[in-house]
Amino acid sequence: EAVERGIDMFDCVMPTRNARNGYLFTSVGIVKIRNAQYKLDTRPLDENCDCYTCQNYSRSYLHHLQRKNEILGARLSTIHNLYYYQDLMQQMRDAIEHNAFSEFKQNFYALQEGK
Repeated sequence: EAVERGIDMFDCVMPTRNARNGYLFTSVGIVKIRNAQYKLDTRPLDENCDCYTCQNYSRSYLHHLQRKNEILGARLSTIHNLYYYQDLMQQMRDAIEHNAFSEFKQNFYALQEGK
């Protein structure tokens, strides 16, 4: 919403703070990695993400690290969330350059809402 209104600079601790608390942003919504449903989930956190975390670690391992309060869990989660937001901003810039921001926004919200 802010980008659509012309805001092009952001300074926020949200990705890192949420990562430390086990809230991970993905192309299809937020994953609360501490939840029990991820204990045996061997899939990558986000199959559409090219970050180091998604390419090398499973949801179950991230779940384990977060539940045991291992510093590696916070680090891998932070790597992912920062990558997610950097990639999201690049996608927005590309959409703006191609006069397709409205379509991008509609698709983004549809994916986040599971439609």
